[in-house]
Amino acid sequence: MEWGTIAGLVTALATMVTAVGGIYLGHRMQSTSTRVEQVHHIVNQQRTDMVQYQKSLIAALIKAGIEVPDDQSSLE
Repeated sequence: MEWGTIAGLVTALATMVTAVGGIYLGHRMQSTSTRVEQVHHIVNQQRTDMVQYQKSLIAALIKAGIEVPDDQSSLE
């Protein structure tokens, strides 16, 4: 067998291994991305619920005549 043929076979094998590895990693990244999206959805919903609860508490304090301090966490 000639050296050119051996080099061609090695190159073809390396290309195939790279392609299979790329497909595998692509699949793994897609499942990881799905899990990240699920976590973001949970966290965003918790934040929305927290903000709504704070608004309710502030409204109750104001209704009871209690002074509500300014929100120190806002950047404005």
